[in-house]
Amino acid sequence: MQQIKYKRGFTLFELLVAIFLVGLVVYFVFATPTGYKKPKEKITISNLPNYLQKNLVGDGELICIDHCKECYYIGASPKPQPFNLPIIRNVVNEYIIDRGDNPAKLELGRFNDKKVCLRLRHYKNGSISQVILDLGDKSIFIPSYFGEGKEFGSVNEAADWWLRDSQNILRSRGDWYWKKLLLL
Repeated sequence: MQQIKYKRGFTLFELLVAIFLVGLVVYFVFATPTGYKKPKEKITISNLPNYLQKNLVGDGELICIDHCKECYYIGASPKPQPFNLPIIRNVVNEYIIDRGDNPAKLELGRFNDKKVCLRLRHYKNGSISQVILDLGDKSIFIPSYFGEGKEFGSVNEAADWWLRDSQNILRSRGDWYWKKLLLL
């Protein structure tokens, strides 16, 4: 009589151990431990434009109300999204340069029945509205695309910087922007 030999398969215990080991490998390779928190980027005047460019997506508008304590981003979503912007508080006025090369105060209107203190337009290409923010004791120049925000003692000093910076860009035929693009 012939003996029938059965092929031995895996036991349930062996299968459970294999699944457990695969799960551990996946956890350590792909997952981040829950206790780890990425350090928050500290927002300063100089990195504010870059912070806005990284954190605002698509075409939209950043609007701050209630002495800039509440900020909202209105973009692709029809509902305004809360946006945390702790460095800008108590913006007194927002300025642009008019056709006569003078600072012109902007009337920003109202949002949620509160006076708007900051309004920045954001575009798909990453640029934002170029403005001067008057904080009362100091003024901040916010460039539109590349560069760092700069702090000045007055709106007029910031306006002079804006005009000099614009002239330098025109004189260099935009080389400064191309260099920045290549360094990104």
